[in-house]
Amino acid sequence: MKKIISHVLAVLLLTISISAQDNQPVLFDELSNVPLDELMARIDNLAVQIGNVPNSKALIRIYGGRKNSFMYSYSRGATIKAYVKNNKKLSVERFIIQFCNINNEPLWTRFFIVRENDKLETCDENFSIPKETIFFSNISFYSTKFKLKLLEDLPVDFGLYDGEYWQSSLNILKKLLNDSPENKVYLIAYLKTNFDEDENGQLIVGKTGNLDKKSYAGKMFRAARKELLKNGFSASQIVALDGGYVDARERRLEFWFVPKGGEIPKPNHDYIPKKAK
Repeated sequence: MKKIISHVLAVLLLTISISAQDNQPVLFDELSNVPLDELMARIDNLAVQIGNVPNSKALIRIYGGRKNSFMYSYSRGATIKAYVKNNKKLSVERFIIQFCNINNEPLWTRFFIVRENDKLETCDENFSIPKETIFFSNISFYSTKFKLKLLEDLPVDFGLYDGEYWQSSLNILKKLLNDSPENKVYLIAYLKTNFDEDENGQLIVGKTGNLDKKSYAGKMFRAARKELLKNGFSASQIVALDGGYVDARERRLEFWFVPKGGEIPKPNHDYIPKKAK
């Protein structure tokens, strides 16, 4: 409640002072890695404010992220865009999202109000190509339909969507691959194991547990490959690896970026079945 009150006061103070700013976007709010419900509340406040200022737009600058995690900051941008478009039903043209100093500082987001005559400059993204193999992102499949779904086309929810991915992730990954035809994206498919444990802590797969069919890995690969090719990726840069079986929590497809000469990622499974279909 205190946080909500402070946001309301910030809106009132900005309304009073915004006319005093001269041709520069006005800082409205800033936040670090906050929970999803708080992020949505702050966007709500921002939307109210640009509605109160004629011919204004919202500028959202996302700074930093996590070391060797290209998707951390871009996923926040995708979430904001999806919330504005699908939950609030607002015009995305009134929300400008920029990425600044990616991976070089902790995640930080700033909201600005941009009026009609304000000067808007693009911040430095500081994008660089990794020199070593990095884990890029993953997609989890909770059903066996194996269809990829674009977050930007879905309403933001507190649960996870089956096959959810971000358009920005494919854009950045394609940018990495375009640097050299010898750069690759490795896809590792992990299949799900439903299991029980015996009195010694050993896994039992049988009457009370089920193994995914081995053919599911091929279905995941084909779904991802289809999406990559549709987005302009080169077929020669896509490599599939069978990851084997993991415990009941995740059936997933991992994306690894491997630069020229980089080490091929090694699958990390935790169950070897005696027999699987």
